[in-house]
Amino acid sequence: MSTALITGASKGIGRASAKLFAQAGWDLLLTSRSEKDLISLREDLSVTNSKIFFKSIDLSVSHSVSDGIDELLSNGLNPSVLINNAGVAWTGELLSMPLNQWNLIMQMNLTSVFQICSKVVPLMRGRGG
Repeated sequence: MSTALITGASKGIGRASAKLFAQAGWDLLLTSRSEKDLISLREDLSVTNSKIFFKSIDLSVSHSVSDGIDELLSNGLNPSVLINNAGVAWTGELLSMPLNQWNLIMQMNLTSVFQICSKVVPLMRGRGG
């Protein structure tokens, strides 16, 4: 069976993607900041035959990403699809953005994607993903 790893899986596009993959029979590896929302999603998907594993990971904290992904992958499922869905945005004027907000956006939208790809893509390549 194929496996998809989806970040930002507890809401919006990530949640909808998880539902579609599960309905199609895929196993899922899910991340989100909210463990409560991940538990709720797993309950919603319990009517499918999919194996569903999740890990609450705050992708805005760079040192937590690697260990979190390692723990998520420790269940033996290897993704053949990776959906880097998690992200944040700034809706104000660029010049009014505080540096800490800039750093958050860069970590969430760029650095965490790099960190996750560095862990997951070699596994995917090794197994035909």
